[in-house]
Amino acid sequence: MAAARHIFWLLCCGETTWSREGRIRGRTDLPLSSSGRSAISADVVRLAGASIGTVYHPGDEAATESATVVAEATRARLRSIDDLADPDLGLLEGLTEQTFAERYGKRYKSWREDPLALTPPDGESLAHARARIFEAVARALKRSRGAEPLFVLHQLALGMLQCWLADRPTSALWSMIRDHPRLERYAIAADQLEALDAAAREAVGEAG
Repeated sequence: MAAARHIFWLLCCGETTWSREGRIRGRTDLPLSSSGRSAISADVVRLAGASIGTVYHPGDEAATESATVVAEATRARLRSIDDLADPDLGLLEGLTEQTFAERYGKRYKSWREDPLALTPPDGESLAHARARIFEAVARALKRSRGAEPLFVLHQLALGMLQCWLADRPTSALWSMIRDHPRLERYAIAADQLEALDAAAREAVGEAG
């Protein structure tokens, strides 16, 4: 008998004005920009015929609006999960990358080359954020029955999960975000959910 599989979708949250301006956003609550709404509308077209059961999303305005558009189009349920949110980036929130590099040179090097080693000033370590995101996804997948769940995630959460699914180190985070489509469908074996939980624990251990 074939091993049970969990099939699910990942969707990048629509952009905000900070995204367009090149500003770093962690957990700052922002609405979708007009281009962000247009992108989500285009994503919905690609979901035509998909059997989506629940759309999971963090509770901020942009993610909620993105998820609502998807849920209404696919007649899916909505569920907000705070643990799916991107890391709290503390004093980095709202900075451009150039300002970040000038003000916090060593931390910026980690941001680009080894994200899990970064703990932003007055913020949350990316390793601990990765752990809670992975645990939240694993819990949601274990609860899923029948129809396929869809997760609306911001870029950092999405990139960290994509790295794990592709068996790539988190140092590949930025290329994963850049090169992958906004909407993708995945399938993992049931026993891989335990590996997802283990990856979360490993991330915390690496952070010390």
